[in-house]
Amino acid sequence: MSGLALVSPLGGRGLADQSFPPLQWEVCQNETLASYGYECASFNRPLRRSDLGGPKVELAVFRLPATGSAQERIGTLFFNPGGPGQPGGGSATKGMLLPSEVRHAFDFVTWDPRGLGQSKPALTDCAVAMPRRPAIGPVDWQQVLSQRQRDLTERNRDCIARHRTLIQQMGTVEAAHDLEALRQAVGDDRLNFWGISYGTVIGSTYAALFPGRVRALVLDGSVDPWSDLSGLRRSATAPDDAIRFFLQLHPDLKSPLQRSLASLAQAPLKLPDGSTYTRWDLLDPLVNYVFISRLSGTYGRTLIETVHKALFGTPAERTAALKTLQHPLLRSPGHDSNAAAGFAAVTCQDFPQRPSPKQQSALLGDLTRQAPLYGGTLGVNFLALCSGYEDLKANSPVPRAPFLEHDVSGLISGTRWDAATPWVWSTAMARAFPSMRTLQVVGNEHGTYTNVQSSCLEKAISRYLLTGMVPPTDLSCPYVKPAKQQSFP
Repeated sequence: MSGLALVSPLGGRGLADQSFPPLQWEVCQNETLASYGYECASFNRPLRRSDLGGPKVELAVFRLPATGSAQERIGTLFFNPGGPGQPGGGSATKGMLLPSEVRHAFDFVTWDPRGLGQSKPALTDCAVAMPRRPAIGPVDWQQVLSQRQRDLTERNRDCIARHRTLIQQMGTVEAAHDLEALRQAVGDDRLNFWGISYGTVIGSTYAALFPGRVRALVLDGSVDPWSDLSGLRRSATAPDDAIRFFLQLHPDLKSPLQRSLASLAQAPLKLPDGSTYTRWDLLDPLVNYVFISRLSGTYGRTLIETVHKALFGTPAERTAALKTLQHPLLRSPGHDSNAAAGFAAVTCQDFPQRPSPKQQSALLGDLTRQAPLYGGTLGVNFLALCSGYEDLKANSPVPRAPFLEHDVSGLISGTRWDAATPWVWSTAMARAFPSMRTLQVVGNEHGTYTNVQSSCLEKAISRYLLTGMVPPTDLSCPYVKPAKQQSFP
């Protein structure tokens, strides 16, 4: 079913105009959120849009009220942190980082999408471990892919067996309809939305379904709206680009990183607790740090220098470094946030096309050649993601570009060397919505607003949110070194 056919001449009026009672806000039970002044509410939605009297899902909603008066308040700024599979509640404190003038004018609202976080029902026990990659020696990525296909098939089928009905209603189209219902419930005439990464899929889907109801969309680190499922693999090359940029900023770390990886490829380290430290314990967390500028200079440096000392330092340095490497932040994570659980549940509902194992194998080779450091690790995930979903069809595929010629307001922000969503995907989003404008920042941050410490970027996005006026031309901002680095624990 084409997503374009869902758009009515009234901008989606026939799909979602219902009467929603105001949300009943209460002090959040989470002590941290409550201490910052956040309020929480539950929002009931039909599990199936076509069955209003049937089973319901309960969405957990979080609000940081505007600091301005009722007369100064513009409305609500809805926020989705990405994923897919990332609950909004876990990133609710983002609202505290908004510029004062934006906090003054907007309530900040985020929510746990259906099936995730504190929403009910929610997926349980659906996570998967990182791909099984050899600790030493050359990596046969085709073999890693075959194993990943088997692991994801087993994990996804187990999750589907327990959550089939819920998963079938977890696609982005459902999230966009939930967002439209939330907009009505808070009483806003039009939507103000900020989405990061997968959040831009929610934003672009909303724009395709309800173009007449958009006031301002900030699409931050965009996902290509023209791509099919196999096209998502192209983001697997982004971490290599981001690491390259990171090493340009910190050239003294290039040799220690290369030397450490070469040594770990020959033999892993033995830590004091008896565990083994491999090259993937170095690469996996490094990829998680390079796209957060306020962390990368400290966490990335600590990681690389500590591994290097553990391998090549003095006896005293080695002893201290080996102990430090036991810290969870310097190890490969226990589960993979780019596969299974909510990530697969949403993505495999969004895309009806599923590359066959043979097609997956053919596509993997390009990724490992173009991005030898990390292209294989992400590539096997994106290619094998829907293994086990063969008998669970996509009920409402996400709309794909080209969209109808709607004049939709939007500012598409991103960095040149984004570690997760390549800049070319932001330009693809701009082609899908010619009325929107792009804002490129030189850097490797994933998610720019409140992350990149750039007054150029902050002023441009804040001005857009406050006025609702799209800049006349595309914009660009230079690289700015973070004024403050977060210290390592």
